[in-house]
Amino acid sequence: MQTTVDSTDRTGGEQYKYIAEKTVEDLGLTGTVEGIWMCIRPEEPFFIISIRYKEFAGKNSIADLGSIESRMDGVKITLYSEVDVGDALKTLWTTYGRDRVEQGSRLEIRVDGVEAEDVKRLKIRDKPIDVGSKVNELALRIIPEGFRVRHVIKKDGEITIVAAEDPIKEEWKRQAEAAWRL
Repeated sequence: MQTTVDSTDRTGGEQYKYIAEKTVEDLGLTGTVEGIWMCIRPEEPFFIISIRYKEFAGKNSIADLGSIESRMDGVKITLYSEVDVGDALKTLWTTYGRDRVEQGSRLEIRVDGVEAEDVKRLKIRDKPIDVGSKVNELALRIIPEGFRVRHVIKKDGEITIVAAEDPIKEEWKRQAEAAWRL
C-alpha cells in the first residue's frame, strides 16, 4: 500500500501517515486498500483524504475466501484477505471449538481433526461484507475530529473526502477531484 501525504506541517503529515497506516491494519484492510493520499493544510484549515481500494464480490464460504490444504492432523486454511479473518475465526471456533483452531499468522489458520471437504462448506456470514463501508469507516477514523463539514466524491474503488471546519471552498473540491492525478 502506498501512502502519500502533502502537508504544510511536516511533523503533522508524518503523524497522519502513521495514523492512516495503523488504522488500515486495525480494520483488517491491508490487502484491500491499495493507496491513501492526503492533503493537509492546517493554516486554511482543510483536510483531503483519498483512498483507493479493491472492490470484491461478497464471498461467504471458507472455500471462496482462501485455499484449504489437507494435512495429516487436519487442514490449513490460507485466507486471501484480512477482511475475512475475524468472521472465519469466529465460525471455526463456534463449529470446532477454540482448542482445535489455531491462527498461525495473519492469514493462516489450522484446524485439527477435520476433513477439508467439511471445512470448505462452512459459511462464515449470511450476507456479503461491504468493503465500501469499511473503507468509509477508515476515512472517518483518519479525518481530524473537528472537521465536521465534508464533501464526498465516490468512484468505483475510490473515495475522496474534503473535510473542513468552515464551508468548503470550490478550489478544495477541484483539488480533491485531481487527487490521484497529482
